[in-house]
Amino acid sequence: MPVTTPSNVLRRERAIRLTVAASAGAKGVSAVCTLLQVPLALHYLGTEAYGFWVTLFSIVIVLNFVDFGLGAGMQNAMARAYGNDDMESMKRVFWTGATVLGLLGILMLAAGLPAAFLLPWPDILHIHDAGLRAETGAALAVAVAAVVVGLPFNGVARLAAAAQRGWIHAGWIAAGSALSLALVAAAAFGRWGFLWFVSASLLVPCIQGLGLFVHLMRVLGWRLGPAPLAPAPEIRGMLRSSLLFAFPQLGLALVQAAPALAISLAAGSSAVTGYTLLMRLFGPFQQGQILLLNPVWPAYTEAHARGDHPWVSRAFWRTGAAFLALAAGVAACAWQSQAILRLWLGTSAVFGGHRLAALTAAWCILQMAAQPLIYYLIGTGRLRQMAWAATPGLLVSASALFWASRGGTVNAVIGAGSAGLALALLPPLAWATVAAMRRRERGGLHT
Repeated sequence: MPVTTPSNVLRRERAIRLTVAASAGAKGVSAVCTLLQVPLALHYLGTEAYGFWVTLFSIVIVLNFVDFGLGAGMQNAMARAYGNDDMESMKRVFWTGATVLGLLGILMLAAGLPAAFLLPWPDILHIHDAGLRAETGAALAVAVAAVVVGLPFNGVARLAAAAQRGWIHAGWIAAGSALSLALVAAAAFGRWGFLWFVSASLLVPCIQGLGLFVHLMRVLGWRLGPAPLAPAPEIRGMLRSSLLFAFPQLGLALVQAAPALAISLAAGSSAVTGYTLLMRLFGPFQQGQILLLNPVWPAYTEAHARGDHPWVSRAFWRTGAAFLALAAGVAACAWQSQAILRLWLGTSAVFGGHRLAALTAAWCILQMAAQPLIYYLIGTGRLRQMAWAATPGLLVSASALFWASRGGTVNAVIGAGSAGLALALLPPLAWATVAAMRRRERGGLHT
């Protein structure tokens, strides 16, 4: 096992600080671009088309996560190789994972295109506008195609995290946000039509991923051409860890993306707008926590591989303190949400009321509360414990969203999902985290 040295700790801390600072800058750029993008899209598309556009993005988020945990498994294996100073193994894992992601994308395309065109999506999503109904299938097909093209680039983002080069990824996120704003503005002012509007906005992650890929290859000194694939034992090990990620990852994707779809089923696509505006408002706090946690995960893994457990404990308690501060920010923002939204979008926008603001804030905070626990368990190699603790709660919460959609109200949907998180997700995760800490204090080793 490689030993921890002061230079390792300093490099790790520097990488986290640099990544957090760069990510904060990127999120700031993204937030400004979103603030400008939302009124452009809302005023051009109208309430129903805007709600459908947001629903499409939710579907894309779900499909991006449907990689059977391979992306997370890649990142974990690459971070472990980085902690063991084994760059050749890291390279093999990356190219093997990217290849499998590409094959998975082809299978997804074969299943997704028929589903987009053959199922009665206008009726399922309660779309009323005749023009929008005619384009629903094609718009869903565009979303599927965008996911398929971008899926291998997910492995590139995982490589940046594993190599603790998250600041490079942050720079490309900022560039992608600026490009997205430019394309949305061009589509709105040029009146390109809904399909071209969707295509332009969904194209950006693919361009961003390609730029990040070329940049990382240069920084790491790797050739652009593929390297040899990993040997069979390494592939089996990566697939085993990927399987442990697969179910909680899918559950998390459903929890994050299902509200828009469940609200559409309950009250139509136009009802999604009020919820989405609130989530946009709380988004900077959620994203703030993510940008703090993203560089901590591979740093946990690397420090754990070197046996630097005191650093892991300090980092975990820091993430808990950061959560409390950011959750307080969400609560304060919800309290003044109506005034902020009026200032942002004007008095004619649909807000959803104080009750929806409170429920959406609770939904947001509960998701945020689970993340430091999940990152700790993954980073310290407790993949089985994380999977068993997180998966049932996430699936219960996602199921509650759709169960409540039968009632036909937005508040019922978000309230049911929040109850699922509070009762079925957080207690098992907290128990698993405490058990892992106690086992480590007693000197126990994970398998």
